[in-house]
Amino acid sequence: MNNLWRRIYTDLDGTLLDHHSYDWAPAAPLLLECARRDILVIPNTSKTADELEQWLVKLDLPGYGVAENGGMILLPAEHDYWRGHQPDWEGQRVLGVLMTRPYGAICQWLDENRTRHEFRFTGFHDVDVDTVVAWTGLSAADAALAMRRQCGEPLLWEDDAEAFERFAELARSDGWTVARGGRFVHLGDAVDKSTAMRWLESHLPEPGHALALGDGENDRAMLEAADSAVVIRNARGEHLALTRDDALYTRAAGPEGWVEGVHHWLVQEGVINN
Repeated sequence: MNNLWRRIYTDLDGTLLDHHSYDWAPAAPLLLECARRDILVIPNTSKTADELEQWLVKLDLPGYGVAENGGMILLPAEHDYWRGHQPDWEGQRVLGVLMTRPYGAICQWLDENRTRHEFRFTGFHDVDVDTVVAWTGLSAADAALAMRRQCGEPLLWEDDAEAFERFAELARSDGWTVARGGRFVHLGDAVDKSTAMRWLESHLPEPGHALALGDGENDRAMLEAADSAVVIRNARGEHLALTRDDALYTRAAGPEGWVEGVHHWLVQEGVINN
């Protein structure tokens, strides 16, 4: 298979980026190697479109990405898709396709059900930038980008496990999805990282072979659906357990685990020697 059609869909926080420091230095040489071999690296993340565009620049990636757990897909401004479609979001060099109901509908549902059922949680729409800085360790500027939601809401869950199960069941009955990430519970529409990955695959040259890497529950659908999967050891030293039996479970966490998984895949694919 031509290297051009190998693609890597990767979570960011706790996978390509260190869970605490957001550093990706250990992965930088392999990212360059993927670029040299025309292997497309596509972040598939819970970050907002505004955040993701910044990371595409920092990581020197070509402009494809998935924001807010599948809620928005970013394509380069010159992509053929834009010849027949208007963007739902506009960045500096990438444009976004909204795959969900708008953010305001999510906040309304959360506020109504928190009051009605006396759930204890706090969402990004409830707080100011300083609070998001304290929660995430982001700079004030980056926290402001994280608060520019388009289609999903991160929640700091402050209630017990029984209440969470009731909350999740209510959300599912109204067509929302609930996913646990590394730091937050994420509420969004009935899309996930795998639906976004499939949409992108249908708008990229075929045939393609997709590797997915992730460490959290919100990565599960993507990891199960990809041609190959790498489960990164999370910050607690644990692994997400998949139903598929061909996934690689890394020894290392964060970007070191990312390197371990991508290197293993490239050797398996015959792209590089061991």
